[in-house]
Amino acid sequence: MKSGQLKLYNLFKKELNLADDKAAAFVAAVEEVVEQGFKNEKQTLSTKDDIQTVRQSIHLLELKVEQTKGDIYKAIFWTGLLQLISILGGVLAIVKFLH
Repeated sequence: MKSGQLKLYNLFKKELNLADDKAAAFVAAVEEVVEQGFKNEKQTLSTKDDIQTVRQSIHLLELKVEQTKGDIYKAIFWTGLLQLISILGGVLAIVKFLH
């Protein structure tokens, strides 16, 4: 037994007046619960590789947003230009019709 386990065993045996086998079983149960809790906490932590992967993903998304923004600006420009040409063509048709 490790020193922490031994202290816990002695505490259970002397203070709680448990039999040797019950004290040992109780120490084993407490250790198992603590290890399970540690494993659960460990799974929720992220590693440096996880953080690096997330940063790369964010960078790629930022690039895609910039490209999309440029495409939207181009579409707005060409739509506006097409509307201007259509309006001018309509005005010229009306003026030609009136003369």
